[in-house]
Amino acid sequence: MASRKMINFILIALFSFLSSCTSVELAANLGKKVFIKKDQLEKSNGIYKIGNPYVVDGKRYYPKKNLNYDEKGIASWYGPKFHGKLTANGEIFNKYKLTAAHKTLPIPSAVRVTNLKNNKSLIVRINDRGPFVNDRIIDLSYQSAKELKLLEAGTGFVRVQLLRSESLLLEKLAKKGQFPEINEIIKKTTPPINQVNYSNVSIQKIGETKLSNKSEETFKKNKIDTHVNDVKKRVQALKINGKRYKIWIQIASFSNIKSANILKSKFNSIKNINVKKANLNGKAFYRVRVGPFKKFDETKEIYNFLINSGMEGTKIFVE
Repeated sequence: MASRKMINFILIALFSFLSSCTSVELAANLGKKVFIKKDQLEKSNGIYKIGNPYVVDGKRYYPKKNLNYDEKGIASWYGPKFHGKLTANGEIFNKYKLTAAHKTLPIPSAVRVTNLKNNKSLIVRINDRGPFVNDRIIDLSYQSAKELKLLEAGTGFVRVQLLRSESLLLEKLAKKGQFPEINEIIKKTTPPINQVNYSNVSIQKIGETKLSNKSEETFKKNKIDTHVNDVKKRVQALKINGKRYKIWIQIASFSNIKSANILKSKFNSIKNINVKKANLNGKAFYRVRVGPFKKFDETKEIYNFLINSGMEGTKIFVE
């Protein structure tokens, strides 16, 4: 009897060993381990998820649906160590897919990521949470980082814009249990050529055309003009009252000096660009600034250059 039990034990152990050779071990966020067969890797058991507020390393994050999301910041990437593991919404991470992790956007969502160093742009699908390092705003899959030329550097300064129609379609499909890759979504939301509205085409050069959203461009121009005029009026008022002042152009502000230095290095060709530390409510911030300038007119050329380089959050300060 004892020998039969021993034989059964050995057979069970051997079967388990052989089974493990055709399985991939997946680890969820809480360290729970799940075994999924290799032929099931492409199948998803994901869900549509926004989620409740959560805390990581003492910092609280508030997931929410934001169809106007448009941010600039540091991107990083992840791949080998997480390939085949569960994402935050129960999908299976594949480093060769065009996906990314974000701390607060709904899962899944579609975003356009632009590498502001080389202007390469890519649409990816958000299907995970993160990154939780410094001021990074997005964690790209290996393939996404490769196409944006960010693999070698590891990180890079990017712009992340949520795509409304693509994200709404992803949400609708996810609630039905469908999780198509981003390329399939783009095909469904991109109109055929014969449906394109050419009323906004402006001729740049012979044989070259440019599609533009006139209303959006007008809105941005009015916003910039209003800011410039407000600063100009303040400078004039200080002059009339005989008060001293300095003028700065602030490109961005970070809670991490490394992020500030990365942005500074992008615009190192600008004279007098620097990183200034400031304290607000007991917390340190690192401002990437140009200046100081003594005259308002000296700021115009640099300000316009930064705006046209994609740094639309650039502001002029008078102190």
